[in-house]
Amino acid sequence: MKKFYLLFVLTPSLILSQTEFSQEKANDLLKVLSIEIGPRPMGSPAEQKALQFAVRKFKESGCDTSYIVPFDRSSRANTTSGIAVGVKRGATKRIIIVGGHIDSAGPEVPGADDDGSGSAVVMELARVFGKRSMQSTLVFTCFGGEEQGLEGSRYFANHFENIDSVALMLQIDMANGLEIIDVDGDTYGRSAPPWLVRAAFEEFYRLGYEHLRYPTHAFVLNYAFGRGAGSDHESFLDKGIPALDFSTDVNKPIHTPQDNFGNFDPRGLQRSGDVVLNLVERFDSGVPDKELSNYWLYVIGKNPIFVPYWTIKMFVGIAFICTIVAFITARKRRLVPRDIRWSGIRMMLFTFVIVLLAWISSDIVGVIKGFRYPWMSELPLYFLLAFLFGVLGVWLMLRVALKLPLSRCPYVFYKRASIILILYTLLFAWASIKLALYPAGSLLLLSLAMLSRNTVAKIIFILLSPLLMVRLIFNEWIGFIFHSGSGGATIISFSQNLMINGVLILFFTLYMYPLTLGFAAVYRDGNSPRALFAAFRSRWGGIVVSALIITMIVYLYPREVYSNLWYRNVTVEETYEPEQDSSRQTRKSSVSLRSNEYLDGVRASRENGDTLLTGRITDARIPLITGDSTTHGALSPLVRIDRTETLIKTGDTTDYKSTIILQSRTRPYSVSIMYTSKGKELNFSSEKMFSTARSAKTLRWYSFPDTVLTVPVQFQIVGSDSVRESVEVVFSMLTHPMHFDREKTNFFLRTIFYESKVYRP
Repeated sequence: MKKFYLLFVLTPSLILSQTEFSQEKANDLLKVLSIEIGPRPMGSPAEQKALQFAVRKFKESGCDTSYIVPFDRSSRANTTSGIAVGVKRGATKRIIIVGGHIDSAGPEVPGADDDGSGSAVVMELARVFGKRSMQSTLVFTCFGGEEQGLEGSRYFANHFENIDSVALMLQIDMANGLEIIDVDGDTYGRSAPPWLVRAAFEEFYRLGYEHLRYPTHAFVLNYAFGRGAGSDHESFLDKGIPALDFSTDVNKPIHTPQDNFGNFDPRGLQRSGDVVLNLVERFDSGVPDKELSNYWLYVIGKNPIFVPYWTIKMFVGIAFICTIVAFITARKRRLVPRDIRWSGIRMMLFTFVIVLLAWISSDIVGVIKGFRYPWMSELPLYFLLAFLFGVLGVWLMLRVALKLPLSRCPYVFYKRASIILILYTLLFAWASIKLALYPAGSLLLLSLAMLSRNTVAKIIFILLSPLLMVRLIFNEWIGFIFHSGSGGATIISFSQNLMINGVLILFFTLYMYPLTLGFAAVYRDGNSPRALFAAFRSRWGGIVVSALIITMIVYLYPREVYSNLWYRNVTVEETYEPEQDSSRQTRKSSVSLRSNEYLDGVRASRENGDTLLTGRITDARIPLITGDSTTHGALSPLVRIDRTETLIKTGDTTDYKSTIILQSRTRPYSVSIMYTSKGKELNFSSEKMFSTARSAKTLRWYSFPDTVLTVPVQFQIVGSDSVRESVEVVFSMLTHPMHFDREKTNFFLRTIFYESKVYRP
């Protein structure tokens, strides 16, 4: 009996560990990457150390060849990055690439989940396959620079001499826990072949795992207007190579210091490793074909459904035909032209009020609780609160409609709604045919509601009509979008926040306006459930909704805003500029603190005492006392800049050749040198990577370049014009000894050195 019980208990774990992949070994590799090596931003010595570690592991695993592919510039900056490569030769020259990215998002981000975990899986898979004889040649890759725009994988895909022999690429980008894992086979304008996506679902569920998801709506929006948030598999799809990425829940705190080993669940290593291992085994003898495809993918249960583009176009056509029929029918039933004017404008106002109430719902709670973003750890609950506020807005507008009467003709509202939705469909189709599906779906359901004479069917159609368009915005990645936009390290000032919120409220008003018109059209149409609307519009309807809102606020008030996963971010900056009367001495006056969240409770400790910040402020300055022993660095410049210049004058043209030698006491985090002219085209050249604009050229280094940089540049000045050279050097620490403290708060320390010089003929 005991043996039977033991077998019963252990069976699930045995099912979930059917391969030779070792979770324990992968976890040990992850510990080295995220703890011993630590944060690994592109170009940093830590990234180089991680690449060397990966190469060493590839060699130990039995790869025939292991090396680093270096590159010294990205699409936007000078850098020292690369790709760690391990090659296990097979019986054929057909290649399967298994990849992850080894860099992290910043100098404070350990990158355990994103994507130390993926790189650890790649290295462990190299160990497993290193002992085998394979038909395909396996190439294991740990890409640098993914967080800066897929730089490593793009370089590799463009320079790998055997790229035409690559039959398949599999990417592991985040492997944290056994919750949702997204499969991504998309890039802009093309997708992985259906056979690959089907195989991923089949192997995943054959292993006994759960929660594989294709985030349909998120990806439609993500790839509609160009490149969005993707991974290194895109670089291979762009080359016409079937490729797939597996990423655990992006709504977790990636790109933050909380992406650390302590918050990581290693069970995801086993899951991702098992799935990729089985896919490699399945296609070792070859792939069905290499042709990429286009489709709208939706998953029902455990089955991916591939909807080809021609089906979407047919659906849009049916929606338009149905709309024409409904338009003609509604026009025949229109009332005599003794109508109330400005009904459309009033409906726009009603929509604005509903959207405004829903949008500011979290701000109301924030004012009560003393936080700008009270939803950081409880986002789904605040969506529910926003919905309730939106319902309150509907109730309020129904009451106002009694004072500001609207047209009684359903045709008036349906005409406007259908025309706007048709325009939205055409506009969305211009960006992506998959995007057009959403307004077309709302248009079809609204038209069916107008055509239906059955009250129940009419209610069902009109209630379903907004779902697709709402789901497009509030998609599977909405948590990632909200946390990245408001809770990230990028500081948004009060005026910027006001402007952003104003633009978003206006956008959602225009976005939802045709749906509001549609509801009005159905309400005014025959066989509408007027009694139901009248009951909701009554005083008791408002009391019930208000009671639900108050209950929700009371429930949310004591709940923690920040948690072990979600912290507040504070940027601390100390700025140096040259004194006016000396090119070697520098000055500093204060340390500035900025945050998207209030700074209340932040304590700054230094040698001459503590400073406690209080109140609902997002920007503060702590003055430094001149002559204090803690300002010992003031007369010792962080950065020394030497220049050699030669100039040649030809008529009214002056050609400058300048070499800047930038020396710093320690490795800077980033360096930028900008050359600007007064609104005229700047003729400029350099052997270094630079970004270009009409009157400005910028050379940039990211991150942690050498302490000595030699930068030769050439430019031309015409007539009495001048060129300004602006140097900005940023360090990821403070030179002033100061400690900052507050619970559940990240402090990003920066020292910024500025210097400028003007070149004149």
